[in-house]
Amino acid sequence: MLEKLFVKKLFGLFDNEINFRDGGITVVVGQNGCGKTTMLNILNAIFSKNHSHLFQYQFDYIELIISSHVLKIEVINEYLEDEEITIKSLKYHVDSQVLEKCYRENSKINSPIFWIRAIPSLRRRPGNMIYDMRGGEVLTLSEVIDTYFDELPEEVKNDLVTIPHEVQELISDIQIELITTERLKRIYPYDEDRRSEFVQKFAVEYCSEELRNNIKNILSEYANTSQKLDEQFPSKILKAIEKHKQFSVEELKNNMQKIDELRKKHVEAGVLEESNDKILNVNVNPKSLDESTAAILSVYYQDTKIKLESLNSISDRIVLFKNMITNKFGINKEIFISKDNGIVVLQKQSNKNLELRLLSSGEQQELVLLYNLIFKGEKEKLILIDEPEISLNVCWQREFLDDMKKIVQMNGFSILIATHSPQIINDNWELVDTLGDYE
Repeated sequence: MLEKLFVKKLFGLFDNEINFRDGGITVVVGQNGCGKTTMLNILNAIFSKNHSHLFQYQFDYIELIISSHVLKIEVINEYLEDEEITIKSLKYHVDSQVLEKCYRENSKINSPIFWIRAIPSLRRRPGNMIYDMRGGEVLTLSEVIDTYFDELPEEVKNDLVTIPHEVQELISDIQIELITTERLKRIYPYDEDRRSEFVQKFAVEYCSEELRNNIKNILSEYANTSQKLDEQFPSKILKAIEKHKQFSVEELKNNMQKIDELRKKHVEAGVLEESNDKILNVNVNPKSLDESTAAILSVYYQDTKIKLESLNSISDRIVLFKNMITNKFGINKEIFISKDNGIVVLQKQSNKNLELRLLSSGEQQELVLLYNLIFKGEKEKLILIDEPEISLNVCWQREFLDDMKKIVQMNGFSILIATHSPQIINDNWELVDTLGDYE
């Protein structure tokens, strides 16, 4: 768990300190130019193991407290006699112990070309991105290092100066994601032939496609679970009958009600259709309920409950997402989630679906931000959000932290927010650290 970040003399001026709140939400404010965004970038560089990015910032040292351990990183100038040059290096301290290994500015490990030459399945892409032909994914340099470092020959590994093992162990449990101010447009590959062509796509459209694919994958797993349970159904019934177990009529009725409620939730979320998993419409009458019928109903309800509960995670997130977006879009638009179309916005006046790219910039900002936090936020992750107030009206800004509290409670991650807006903070000043102190 990350407890504190301190940067001494950032830009040669500011002693910035962030103390992370136990509730999972921390907010930083400060004058323009005091380093709010830079503090987020520093955290992102450290925990994404892209430490070469730290060389672009001026500071004396960085200190983090992680699970009661102290990690200190300082920049030193190192003179290499053999090459007669001076290079910058990062020196690491863990709990006051100075580590022998340092991280050099010119290490080959920070070069995309090095990795493309070393790993045959990698291809260069624009913006220092790398295409992985094995997984069909576009990776960042830090993701390539994490994925393929162990595949390098030992003599090559020994030649590289990397992050010390002690530091790797300390930071590896914290996954991090930076949501920047440039969150509405991204570049995505559009072809399936692994060629180098890219297309600019609106982020809201990508979110919709990703959610649709996610639902389809979950439904595929749901179908596999259903098939396995259906195959075991006859043997379970026979075992239940053989045990001569007494089944409570009240228990069977309660099970029926729970199954109905679960199914309705998934239908309303757009994950299941109305006809899917229609439970047996049986009038549970104690006078006519024989032992065999009770055993069949009991096993049926138990299996159906297992099937439907496997969809709870996605449906609960969809319901939260829909409620938050509906609350903001007002009376003119209605949002639906479809397993075939992803995110659908209906314009009520015309009764027609609205292209997501035609939403206002504020609506797109809110949709993309909430989507990423609700559907992609993982437990124990630290998510950094830079200026969430961009394009949001004042009412939405005031609701922002209340929304974040609900999302953090559901997903169990932590959020660090950098903002200029008092409306974002609203009445939550206990969550705020002010940056920009200097001697």
